[in-house]
Amino acid sequence: MNNYSIVLLLCLSLPYISQAQQTDKLYLIGDGRQSLERIDQSSWATHPAILQASDQAKNYWLEQNSVYEDDFRIMASTEGNFTRPESKQTAVLYLLSLWPRCCSNMGLAIIENEQLIRNIVFAGGTHHLYSVADINKDGLDELALISGFGIGGSNETTLSLISLDNSSTTLLGRFPLVEENCATLSEHSEHNSFRILFDENSPDEFKLEHYHSGCDEPTVSEIPTSVSNVLIEAVDLKDDYIDLPIH
Repeated sequence: MNNYSIVLLLCLSLPYISQAQQTDKLYLIGDGRQSLERIDQSSWATHPAILQASDQAKNYWLEQNSVYEDDFRIMASTEGNFTRPESKQTAVLYLLSLWPRCCSNMGLAIIENEQLIRNIVFAGGTHHLYSVADINKDGLDELALISGFGIGGSNETTLSLISLDNSSTTLLGRFPLVEENCATLSEHSEHNSFRILFDENSPDEFKLEHYHSGCDEPTVSEIPTSVSNVLIEAVDLKDDYIDLPIH
C-alpha cells in the first residue's frame, strides 16, 4: 500500500476548483468538477518577505522533525484583506519539506506593503489556496486551502475554509471536493465530485452538492446526485496552525 506525496498528487491531473464566485446572495466556494488554472509563482521565491518567512519556518520545522529534506517552493498566492479590513494583502502558500511523507511541512505568509505581517506553519498536503469573500461578516476575506491525499489507488481532494481574524486561525468548514478510486481498476471504482455553496439567506450553513459518475466517463453533470446542508463551524486551529513571531 502506497502513500502518495504532494508532488505526485499535483501530477495526477485531479479535478480542482475554480476561484470563488458570487452573485448578490449566493457564493460559490468550490467546485470539484472544474479544473484550476495554475499561475507562475516563481517571482515570490526570491521576495525578501518570503525568504524571511521561509527561513523562520525552516528553523521551526528543523526543531520539530528528525527527518527534514529541504524542498522549498511556492505553491500558490492570492490577494485580499485577510487580517485587517480594507487592506491590500497577499497570502502566499509555500512548501518547505515533503517529509514526513504524510504531513508535508508547509507555511502561509501574509504580506502587506511588501512586509511580512504574519507567518503560519502547519503540516499537510495543501497545494493551493484562493480568497473567498467575507462569509462570517467580520470585514475580512476568508481563505480556501486545497489539500490532496492518495493511498492504494484512491485519491481525495478537500477544501478547508479558514478565517485569520484576531491573530488566530479559525476553521469555518472542511469539505470534500473530489473522492475517486479509479486507479484501482476495480468494478466498484467510482468518481465523486462536490460543489460548495454559501447563501446569505441561510447564514448558518453551507450547501454541499454531490455529483457521482463512473471512472470511464467522469462527465460534468449539472444535476447533483444529492444535496446536504453543513453547519458553519468556528474551530480554533491554534494547535495545528502555529503563528511564528515576526523578527
